Amino acid sequence: MKIAALKNQWIMVLMIAGLGLSVKATAHDQIGTLGVEGNATDYYQIICSTDAGGVSDFLEVQIYDATVEQGGGKMSAVILREPVASTASDPVRADEFFNHDKNPGPPAFVGGGDGVYKVMVHKLKNGPKNYLLSYHCKSSVGLHTGTSILLLQDQ
Repeated sequence: MKIAALKNQWIMVLMIAGLGLSVKATAHDQIGTLGVEGNATDYYQIICSTDAGGVSDFLEVQIYDATVEQGGGKMSAVILREPVASTASDPVRADEFFNHDKNPGPPAFVGGGDGVYKVMVHKLKNGPKNYLLSYHCKSSVGLHTGTSILLLQDQ
């Protein structure tokens, strides 16, 4: 399972580079893949903490659908910090000629200060999907704060 996941992530990196996309990878980007099953979900814990930017106020996520083949349907990332949830989607993946949109969808935000946020990446239909999840913990004035991620489920 781990070897297949690493292979899929490496394939994803090569696909992004091969497409010449202007997606800037940073320390707060998570490359991932979802398997063929329509209910495949990746599950993360993102931990926001006090750092040079100050106390965390909210978590911001964006999702980029980097899949080059058709299938799998729309892809979304859901942030949950009880009792609030918010969803980020990449609604414009390709045009009718299957030309790749080179931009992630709009960001989603959930406030909740320092602590653990649950983030689930999922899709709507059968078919493999590749994605880039950007995540940033920020202070009330928009400065980056301490941010770490833990993968809990890789489907």
